[in-house]
Amino acid sequence: MFTKNRGYAILRQKDLIEGIWMETYTNNNKKPEITVIIPSYNVEEYIGECLESLKKQTFTDFEVLCVDDGSDDGTVDIIKEYAVSDPRFQYVGMDHCGKAGLMRNEGIKRAKGEYLLFLDSDDFFEPELMEHSLNKIKEDQADVCMYDARLYFGDTGKYRKSNVMQKKEYLPQTMPVEGKSFPYVFNIGTGCPWTSLFKKSLINENKLEFMALSRSNDIYFVNMALVLAKRITMLQEVLVNYRQRSTSLQANNTKTPWDWYEALKAIRDKLKELDLYDAVETSYKNLAFGVSIYNMCSLKAGEAFCQIYERLNNEIFAEFDLGTFTEEECYSYNAAKYQIYMQMKECSAVEYLFRQAQEMKEWQSRAKKAEKELKKLKSSTTLKAGKALLYIPKKLKHMNGKK
Repeated sequence: MFTKNRGYAILRQKDLIEGIWMETYTNNNKKPEITVIIPSYNVEEYIGECLESLKKQTFTDFEVLCVDDGSDDGTVDIIKEYAVSDPRFQYVGMDHCGKAGLMRNEGIKRAKGEYLLFLDSDDFFEPELMEHSLNKIKEDQADVCMYDARLYFGDTGKYRKSNVMQKKEYLPQTMPVEGKSFPYVFNIGTGCPWTSLFKKSLINENKLEFMALSRSNDIYFVNMALVLAKRITMLQEVLVNYRQRSTSLQANNTKTPWDWYEALKAIRDKLKELDLYDAVETSYKNLAFGVSIYNMCSLKAGEAFCQIYERLNNEIFAEFDLGTFTEEECYSYNAAKYQIYMQMKECSAVEYLFRQAQEMKEWQSRAKKAEKELKKLKSSTTLKAGKALLYIPKKLKHMNGKK
């Protein structure tokens, strides 16, 4: 049905897929250069800052598809406010499924742009994100343009540089590079979709989709897009501010502890199906190795940790050709994880946790001892005498300055 609101035509349309609604506040048939796809769910605290940072982009020929997963807070109202005031923003509503991958896939189906950005609703972006990444991808006639991101801590308002969003030591000497020929194709970044601009034809021609997982839905999509890309280019520029919050899916990974495993299996199987596995074997091994140990170590529940630890040791390392993974094969960014891997081969999960507890206890003991020594030093006669001696030249300098 059509209604009128603030001078814009509103089309509210029930899709062929049950539970999908779309509202657009203009009859906009023009094809923009970039489609931005944003999944959202109960992010009323952050979505305004996210959309405002897109509104302030130095590049203007884009559309934003906000695919909402049945939010029951004020998220939808905020999205609709932007859609009413700016026809580039659109609201797409879904029945709640809890799977960002399905929301992103819905966005891909509806996207009109030649290029796709997959951004998150709780992050915000530098004004040059679209302009600089689009210029670079066109300049190098590439299928993918990768760029850097930094961490943002909302409770303090502080930013922190990240060494994993774009691993500088793996940057190619010349660009662009072919995905399957690049030795670090799976290792240059984190596998997050929001650190790359993708050419839509690459996605359509290879029928790429995000996996229907609660977590790790993007690992398959991003890595398969990279290995299938004929030309990848990169910007050493921070264009995304990645918000850190305790209620994120990553922070609550105990609820779905095996999603990463399903994603890694899907990549391996597809590589073998396309006869690409041998070309990228070392890169894939390092991806599987890093993702496996990272997800195990990030768990907050002991029972889930032990389950993954034992299954990695007994099954999964061998399944991913990591049973005899050597230090020579291990890329530098996985060096710390390799030490964990070696310990895992020596002991059970309980023994490993006991060792970690002992090391923590020793560290705390050393920290307390150092704290006592510091207090003792601060109260010592020697320190007080030193301060007094320093005070004399300072005082003389001050008096001399007055003269």
